[in-house]
Amino acid sequence: MTQKIVVGLEKTQDPLQYCEALENGNILFFPAIPFDFSPEDIDFLLRQKQGGSKSRKNIAYKPSEDQISNHNTEAPEQTERLRRVLRNYSQSVTGFLTNLLSPYSEGWKLDYASFRPFQEKGRKLRVRARNDLLHVDVFPTRPLHGSRILRFFTNINPKESRHWITSEGFETLAEKYAGEVSIPPSTKYDWKSRIGRKMKQWLSMAGLKVTCRSPYDHFMLQMHHFMKENQTFQNTCHKDHWDFPPGSCWVVFTDAVSHAALAGQYALEQTFIVPQSLLLCPEKSPVCILQRLSGRNLVNTEYLRDILK
Repeated sequence: MTQKIVVGLEKTQDPLQYCEALENGNILFFPAIPFDFSPEDIDFLLRQKQGGSKSRKNIAYKPSEDQISNHNTEAPEQTERLRRVLRNYSQSVTGFLTNLLSPYSEGWKLDYASFRPFQEKGRKLRVRARNDLLHVDVFPTRPLHGSRILRFFTNINPKESRHWITSEGFETLAEKYAGEVSIPPSTKYDWKSRIGRKMKQWLSMAGLKVTCRSPYDHFMLQMHHFMKENQTFQNTCHKDHWDFPPGSCWVVFTDAVSHAALAGQYALEQTFIVPQSLLLCPEKSPVCILQRLSGRNLVNTEYLRDILK
């Protein structure tokens, strides 16, 4: 089961120990924000509202483009300040974790940051988009081909904790439900299959909305949906409860730790994509667990270089 490991800010840190703890399905917890974050910027974020799009859950910042989306700022100067604050947050998290988790930082990919201004408790969303239902993370439109999802969260709510629950680890869940979700057939490397995948890549590079999923990504997406839509699982599974107080931070591999946010408002998050080659214990990653259970090859190796650019 998941454990919460408190990380102090002493000068002597052991990156290997922290990486191993994360890969074992644990949460690294920081009682206070471990980098500079001005009270003025936090106050500014607490006044922001999300845009009206019902298909988007958060205000997003894309570091590679230095752009924000799904916000509702009323003036250009407000938009620019929001972008600057989220950019600074993204850079601060990255700088801090570069040292704390140095084995990953050599080759991880910096993904989106997000601000979550809504109260999770009682939020009206379609089932598959709800954060308060136990799930493992997956990117429906951005397949990872076995790379891992590492997320750093910050609760900037001045009064209220963010309340999470976690359940059984990925290996236990996969052993229980892989038959119902169904692990796809192996990746095929015959010439027809390779040409088909290459054509999808070309169409995607041309700007068309083509998703190049591996068998692993297909399974993870179906597992995400199955968990959220399975009311019996949601009601009867083992649950551990965690409270993350105001001003605290935590980091976790959310593709393997089944989790849900039951309550809380005003959280920030930064995502990193960690390739298999950087893991200390790759055998504990979801793709290796699934390949071991199925005896099948579930990744498209020719796509890995593209997603980590």
